Amino acid sequence: MAYRVGHVLEYVLLRSLTALVGLLPHRAALALAWALAAVARGPARRRLRTAAARVAEVFGGQFDPRARRAVVRRAWRNLFFNAVEVMRIPRLTPARLLRLTRWDDPGGLREYLRAGRGAILAVPHMGNWDLAGVAAPSHGIPVFFMARRQKNPLTDAYLNRLRSQTGVEVVLTDSRSLREVVRRLARGQVLAILPDVRAKRAALDIAFLGGRANLGRGLALFARAAGVPVFPTYCRRTDWTQHVFTSLEPIWPDPAADPDADERRITQSVMERVEPAIRAQPEQYFWFNKRWVLEPLGKSPPDGPPAA
Repeated sequence: MAYRVGHVLEYVLLRSLTALVGLLPHRAALALAWALAAVARGPARRRLRTAAARVAEVFGGQFDPRARRAVVRRAWRNLFFNAVEVMRIPRLTPARLLRLTRWDDPGGLREYLRAGRGAILAVPHMGNWDLAGVAAPSHGIPVFFMARRQKNPLTDAYLNRLRSQTGVEVVLTDSRSLREVVRRLARGQVLAILPDVRAKRAALDIAFLGGRANLGRGLALFARAAGVPVFPTYCRRTDWTQHVFTSLEPIWPDPAADPDADERRITQSVMERVEPAIRAQPEQYFWFNKRWVLEPLGKSPPDGPPAA
């Protein structure tokens, strides 16, 4: 197969950065990420201003301009920390992951899974949400997730290899996705899904962060099709290296309800349960995605970064 020059260069850069951060001690790699984040603030000024405007939209007068900028700077640094931690996946053994992460379980997720039943984790863009999926098998949670093929086949294959090294499986989004997801849930596996992604087409109009969000039906559709509960789960970075993942009380589908109404109820309940965590620690949230969750359908800022 012939590859585009841009794809090869992107792949070589990714592999080179991965090799570099893999050679460094963990804290030194994060220090490099912090430095890169500081350097990148200059070229990303417009992007950071857009994020600050989003913080103002959500919190109003709760933060003055200086406080809003501080929230955005910490969120920006967290984004670079997250990227470096993903690059270090080959060095993250199960024992290492258990030292770096803790899974709080007030919702009883692990007790529920002991019976061999499947579930859905609704994990918003908070903390290091990618690391939650990578760490889940080390905490006894047999997680898998869905992903679209990236435009660069080289980086797509490489990132999937990184994820699979920790026992995480990926289901590619295509016409057979629903059947494959339901089959895995029936086998007792756990689907991790991002609930706070704005759908490209009209979907579910959901109250979130003081506004209205057009969210996809995916997590509720899968829950109803497989008859499994949704556990809202949020992530927090407690210091440079430590992470806490918290699974809340489950939301069950109602097979007797109208499908549309039940999908709205499930999705709205998920967002209501994770919102307090975002409001309590806004610096942990991801304010930089291109399809801002509260942006009206069909409108996106032209300077936004690629969607997560």
